[in-house]
Amino acid sequence: MINPPNYNTMNKLLKWPIVICLILLTACSSDDKPQDPDNGNDPDTENPDTENPESKIKTVLKASRISGPAPLAVQFSTLGTSHENNELDTFRELGYHFTFGDPASGVWKFSNKSKNSQIGGPIASHVFESSGVYLVKVRAQDSDGNFSDASIEISVTDPDNVYTAENTVIISKTSNVSGAPNGALELTNQSKWPQWESGKRYLLMSGQDFTSFGPINLKKVQDVQVGKNGTGSNPIVDEINIERGRPSTTNWASRVVVSDLNSKAINIPNTSEDIYIIRGTNTSFYVGNTIEHYVKSGSANESDSMRFPKNIFMYEATNTSPTTGFNSYVLSKGFSMMGTELANPSQHNIRPKYTVNTFIGHNYFYNAGPTHHNIKLHSDGVILNEDETLAKNGLEGASRWIVVANNTFGDGTVQKNPWSVTFDPQNSSSAEGVHDVIVENNIFKSDFLVETILGGRNLTERGNSSSGEYKTVTGQNVNSLPETWDGPYYLDAQLILPDAPN
Repeated sequence: MINPPNYNTMNKLLKWPIVICLILLTACSSDDKPQDPDNGNDPDTENPDTENPESKIKTVLKASRISGPAPLAVQFSTLGTSHENNELDTFRELGYHFTFGDPASGVWKFSNKSKNSQIGGPIASHVFESSGVYLVKVRAQDSDGNFSDASIEISVTDPDNVYTAENTVIISKTSNVSGAPNGALELTNQSKWPQWESGKRYLLMSGQDFTSFGPINLKKVQDVQVGKNGTGSNPIVDEINIERGRPSTTNWASRVVVSDLNSKAINIPNTSEDIYIIRGTNTSFYVGNTIEHYVKSGSANESDSMRFPKNIFMYEATNTSPTTGFNSYVLSKGFSMMGTELANPSQHNIRPKYTVNTFIGHNYFYNAGPTHHNIKLHSDGVILNEDETLAKNGLEGASRWIVVANNTFGDGTVQKNPWSVTFDPQNSSSAEGVHDVIVENNIFKSDFLVETILGGRNLTERGNSSSGEYKTVTGQNVNSLPETWDGPYYLDAQLILPDAPN
């Protein structure tokens, strides 16, 4: 059993010597319905520890979804795990080793780590791309070697067995539909999109350019997949819009997969649930921004009941074309970005404005805009324990329960952005709270003025490394936060590396 030593990195704490400089230069643009278990959604699904009932630790494992057709993206969380030492913070003072039961999933392109496991903080995500029954396990372990395991079963079905016969629709600009599944509805020589319907799989012919068809607009549809047919290059499309327009409070897009399409932009601006963006290229990825506008402006009578997008995943996508604004802007409850490449925005690579339960892992972010950041995350308030599914509460609430792990920041050249990762209010006059964040095991490939800026409550960094001297600043823009929100900060914290669960 591992009882690891403190993970030592070069960590120089800079608090006040460069604060004035940072304040002058830092720039930041201002810019649930119940789930149905029959569709593989059960937010309360959790399996407590059964392997080691006498342990000092009681491990809880939760899954955002437990069944559905491939590709199935699932976020896992051990929030709720307890230790007999009530003073021990199980979010940051336990190490977690997740295994996904998916050894064929390969390795991450940028971190070169196995996709079949995640070691570190209490939140992890995985995409199951093949049908099968997967036993996902986690081990929680303290610094003395005490541990307990928990597990949960994920059932993934073959999409060919779900979208049978004419529930699969082939879309082609020509007469070519080679490789179409048997019995599929074949729409040939097309010049416009069909009506998008729930319960359908739409496959666009590989190698074709569908830009002239206009945007793909998926609104109030459930259990839909849009991808490519054939092994050629990705189809090219205009924008992909999921729930664009006036927000709905009673019926919205859910369980939607968009895969292997190259698009101008991807927009998920309103209430939606279990949306997966898998591979493909795009120039921008925005989530929850219209909900934010409606709630702040009060321009809709139902704005008090509007909900944030939930369980949004971006997996192995590429967004590197120069763009005005952000590569990605996110307001979401349950958000995962994995294996994605973001580069060359005029502002931030990714700007999570408000997130709860977030995993950002194994990505490659570089060439953010001048005076901006690779990751810039804060919120609009400090309210705790609100119903965070309601957008009106989230816009006054703190971002929280976030793990940023195994990412690469910078491409080895001199970067335009002097600061890389920032969890901090955008200025000293804004009360924008963040709590319970772990920044761990990231590689800063370029030498930044400051690698990590932390301003909030219960913020942890550990196991990070830099091409030069790794530097952290704390408590920079916290003047308008309650006094109790300036720390504690846990710098170069102990990194517990549990063995794999039994």
